[in-house]
Amino acid sequence: MVVKSIESYEEFQSLISGDKAIVIDFWATWCGPCKVIGPIFEKISDTPAGEMLGFYKVDVDVQEKIAQEVGIQAMPTFVFFNKGQPVKKVVGANPQALQAGITEVSSSL
Repeated sequence: MVVKSIESYEEFQSLISGDKAIVIDFWATWCGPCKVIGPIFEKISDTPAGEMLGFYKVDVDVQEKIAQEVGIQAMPTFVFFNKGQPVKKVVGANPQALQAGITEVSSSL
């Protein structure tokens, strides 16, 4: 699956409330660690987990309202949503923790 950018607050609300669980990469263009883990996030989206979860990203400087609502305080932060609720959060550019979170959430579906 291709990682898609969320372009509006309305799109965010629609996606988190949908039938499919999703993971969102909250990042910023100036964030060095975001640039390191971004390609890893993209690569994971091409695995079987990418068929079970929706993979999205939000630029916190462009979509400040979304970042504020979710309570993003550091970048990158990966937040997993299922049925409108956040179910897991991974803070930092930690590929192992990100993969573990994806495995945990996708196996609970």
